[in-house]
Amino acid sequence: MKHPEAQFVVEVTADDEIVCRAPKQAEQRIKMTDLAAVYVETKDDGPWGADVWWLLNDNTGQTKVAFPQMATGETEVLARLQQLPDFVLRGMNSTDNTRMECWPSPVE
Repeated sequence: MKHPEAQFVVEVTADDEIVCRAPKQAEQRIKMTDLAAVYVETKDDGPWGADVWWLLNDNTGQTKVAFPQMATGETEVLARLQQLPDFVLRGMNSTDNTRMECWPSPVE
């Protein structure tokens, strides 16, 4: 049985956009040139709901694309995001309600 999160389909297009198609929702997209921040948001909904989300924001701070961990195509999208300079994967194991910035990497 597939995870419900697999109903979200994400991809990197030939035009270097990240697109998300989610059940019963409008298509979401952001060009990599418009990407200003990448976050991992964790929730304490698991195991009853999606508890890890990717949030892709533009330079106005608006989330343009949001998709859960285990979305179809997540591996390929994550590979593209990891090409960003100083991208840091963080927060994936948190069980708290929190948002962690992966890019631009916060100065520590």
